[in-house]
Amino acid sequence: MIHMSRIIIIIILLVPVSEIQAQIIGNGNDEIYGFDPILYNGRYYTFFSPLNARGNQYLNDREFESGTVTLRGITYTDLLLNYDIYNQQLLLEYSDAPGISQVIIISDAWLEKFSIKDKNFTVLPGSENEKPVFQEIGNAQIRILYFWKKQMQLINIRGGMIMTFSKPQREMNLLYEGKLVRYRNNKDFINLFRPENREK
Repeated sequence: MIHMSRIIIIIILLVPVSEIQAQIIGNGNDEIYGFDPILYNGRYYTFFSPLNARGNQYLNDREFESGTVTLRGITYTDLLLNYDIYNQQLLLEYSDAPGISQVIIISDAWLEKFSIKDKNFTVLPGSENEKPVFQEIGNAQIRILYFWKKQMQLINIRGGMIMTFSKPQREMNLLYEGKLVRYRNNKDFINLFRPENREK
């Protein structure tokens, strides 16, 4: 009888343990401990385009959108992000303790990947400590990687000169058999594969 009551007590104690879930990563803002220093350690974003400039420096537009960021293997969700492709900087908008909106540049030292809305981006080590960011399509051994950028140009309009941002410019790459190869069009893309794989 004593053994049976011990077994029942052990079962009762183990039931709650079986329902404990793995750590759920949030947006790095804890009510007790404050902001997570891994995420909120970037510099303030201070880039301002000329007052009369046309367009903007972002991949899409000025609005920050919902996204996720992975830093040092930790994924943060429900963040407001934007991607400045003119300066190649990932931006995070948040409200500080007094409730004032701030924008910081997420440090690329620990940045592994991020997503904004329905687009996924990954960081690949480059040459000379560069860490270029690519939009990633696919997650297998064969992936298409787009590198996005913008340029600022001086143009003449009605006798005056103004600055304008170019439209987003896309460099197309294929990550295939461990190599990153750039291509310009569909013909180049097909020619990157071995003849027996081109039909697929």
